[in-house]
Amino acid sequence: MPNTTKTYEPGAVVLSNPEASRRKRLRKPKLLTILFSLLLLIALFHFIAVMHTAAPVVVPTDCLGLLRTTDYTQVVHLKPRTEAMGAVQLVNQLAGEQAVALVSVTGTDAKHALAVYVFGCSMRQHTPKLTTLFSQHGLVQGTVEVSLDHTLVLSSLDSSLSPQQLALVQPMQQNIYREYRWHNGTFEQVLFPSLYPVTSRGEAEQLQQQANSGQQVPWSNPLATAEQMAKDMLKWPLTSSQDTVVSNNGTTAQVNLFQQSPQMEVNVTLSRLIQQTNNGLWFVTAAHTSGISLKQALLSTPISSPLLLHGSGALTDGQTTATLFDHTLSPMAIGIGNILTVDANGNFSGSISFTNSNPGQPGLLLIQSLPPSGSSEMGQVLLTNVIIG
Repeated sequence: MPNTTKTYEPGAVVLSNPEASRRKRLRKPKLLTILFSLLLLIALFHFIAVMHTAAPVVVPTDCLGLLRTTDYTQVVHLKPRTEAMGAVQLVNQLAGEQAVALVSVTGTDAKHALAVYVFGCSMRQHTPKLTTLFSQHGLVQGTVEVSLDHTLVLSSLDSSLSPQQLALVQPMQQNIYREYRWHNGTFEQVLFPSLYPVTSRGEAEQLQQQANSGQQVPWSNPLATAEQMAKDMLKWPLTSSQDTVVSNNGTTAQVNLFQQSPQMEVNVTLSRLIQQTNNGLWFVTAAHTSGISLKQALLSTPISSPLLLHGSGALTDGQTTATLFDHTLSPMAIGIGNILTVDANGNFSGSISFTNSNPGQPGLLLIQSLPPSGSSEMGQVLLTNVIIG
């Protein structure tokens, strides 16, 4: 018969039920075991989930690995609300033998200004480190390409063109193309050899693509190209039956052009600069008369205003002038100093002043020395390319 609860005096010994005490002792460990097991299961499930979802941390040990795994959004400090990241290109032969990453970022506003970065890598204490080889910002509606000649070609909209000018130029001429080549450990802006019909590699490659796609372009014949250059750049009104192709080896041609009034014979060199096949277009790379020369050292860097000019071979009794053309092959507004001084030996000198709202654009410089009206002297001409700073 089970014991009943009784009240005892202080100090009395209380006798408990042994069976009840044993069941009570067994119940507590069993409950703790269940709780502990549940906690272990939860921890195990969490560990498995983390192991399956967490990407392994890869530490690159060489430059190629670093260029492939770098988060360039962090490197260029991308602003997600106002900028969009273009595809990252890993490029060979753009900066010598090393591989580089070409990164572009475009603004999302109406200007769509482009920023371009070229990242390289160097090993420092056996650890690859990212290096910035090139950067340029603010290219309105810009583009970036690696040319067939392994150069960097950037374009930007020429926002200085008036509506009247836009109506006269070709669509590709609405953009300014600048070309950069890796030299002595840095990217340097370079001149494209073409004087006509375009002055940049970006435009030349587009013309060649048009020809390859079947479009009719007038630059497939060296004589026709040279004669059109004389009309557009030298303002010759007519072509002559004396115009002659002196030589043509398939990639380079020499053409002689003749004008009667004033008398002039211009030697023109043309090359297939982009594609050396039967479908390759011809580009004028030199145009001058014999005897006239210009100190090219003055034009070796981006020219600035005022531009100092020195040369030889001009007419002593004629008028010698200098004309500067912008990237659209249009004469630039210059000061009154375009008339050059000629001494008794035919050495000419002078300076021209100009304003340029697009630094770094390619252009042309034309030196003309024309005889007095009615003279039988041969006129002199020299056309060369420049980078206008």
